[in-house]
Amino acid sequence: MKAEQYIHVRCVNAEGPVWDETTGTLYFVDIEAGKIFSYAGGRLTSWDAGEQVGCAVLRERGGMIAALKSGFYEVDFPEGGKRLIQDPENKIPGNRFNDGKVDPAGRLLAGTMPLSAKETDPPSGALYCLNTDGSVEKRIDHVSLSNGLAWSGDGHVFYHIDTNRRTVTRYDYDPETGSMHHPAVVIRVSEELGYPDGMTIDSEGMLWIALWGGCAVSRWNPGTGEMIERYTLPVRNVSSCCFGGKDMDTLFITTASQGTDLEKYPLAGSVFMMKTAVTGAFSMKYKG
Repeated sequence: MKAEQYIHVRCVNAEGPVWDETTGTLYFVDIEAGKIFSYAGGRLTSWDAGEQVGCAVLRERGGMIAALKSGFYEVDFPEGGKRLIQDPENKIPGNRFNDGKVDPAGRLLAGTMPLSAKETDPPSGALYCLNTDGSVEKRIDHVSLSNGLAWSGDGHVFYHIDTNRRTVTRYDYDPETGSMHHPAVVIRVSEELGYPDGMTIDSEGMLWIALWGGCAVSRWNPGTGEMIERYTLPVRNVSSCCFGGKDMDTLFITTASQGTDLEKYPLAGSVFMMKTAVTGAFSMKYKG
């Protein structure tokens, strides 16, 4: 299996890919450029949010929900326009939202991180849950850099990446209430592999983790903590991934040009695709 360039674009930090199986459309964001993109039928469409975009997800009744620098918003995409729902960190100006994903019950979970993203920063990040009624609850505190999220097929296990700690933590998850318990670190990513960034899960329960600074996307067994496979890309900073395509066996991979030698990695910031031997999880839609 080999990753190939899918979208010819040079994002500063492409992230948060979301596949809409009903329309065959791939959505993703460029965090630092403050843009939300959609791609279908060879056409790339974008909307400028006017601030950093941590993630954007589809809404069941139309439109999108985004976690921007200044909080959770309803977004009219691609027409434009945004409406604030809540800003849970309005008193922490040194943070911003980062990766997020919709849980099996239709809630949006999204995490925060310090703007500087340094390992030496105090763990001021957190993981928040935007419930379907528009209320917001903090689920995890003292996170260094909140990143990838994934749920098991039955929705009863939740995985969460803390990038600067290089860990994937497993939680028992209650889909009915959204509560999580019994955290246990199940994967530790070694320094030579890069930093764990975005993540998705396949039908066999294995985790696919983008390796920032590691030129690769990797597949891990959360039961043993071992890396099963590593697939290299012609870019340094691989940021996230999601499954999609007609048969849900295509892995879409986002990358970043940020902090990259573009002469050495001219495709940095592009979106790649790779056919896999497994199928993966659907991108859920927010139900509020």
